[in-house]
Amino acid sequence: MLALLAAAAACDLLDDDQEYPSVARVEITGTAPVPLELVVSDDFQRVANVDQGERYTVLVHADTSQVELDFVKEYDIELARRFFVRLTNHSAEVASIVLSVAFDGEIGYTQRANISEGGALEFSEIFFGT
Repeated sequence: MLALLAAAAACDLLDDDQEYPSVARVEITGTAPVPLELVVSDDFQRVANVDQGERYTVLVHADTSQVELDFVKEYDIELARRFFVRLTNHSAEVASIVLSVAFDGEIGYTQRANISEGGALEFSEIFFGT
């Protein structure tokens, strides 16, 4: 009987009928002296350098744009099941912003920051099973 329960649980883990988010919503509010650079992707990999104990995100394909605040946009992630966003300030003046990412209406990330020249906020999520 125990083996039967274990097999049933394993089938649930392999079952791909799980609900994954289909929409990522990016919202950026605050103040910035100039437009900020926004990079978004649903085609990326995470790579680990075991020797140095570091982890990198490698963008395979990404969209880069300059955005003014307040900014809101939704992205279709249903097939990719992953999402990456990086917001960078290239101005010498500080940008005071809040970056939020929601998946199907549920907040997955919110960060308030004062970003100096060259500074960035970055967030990525890969959903289970991908």
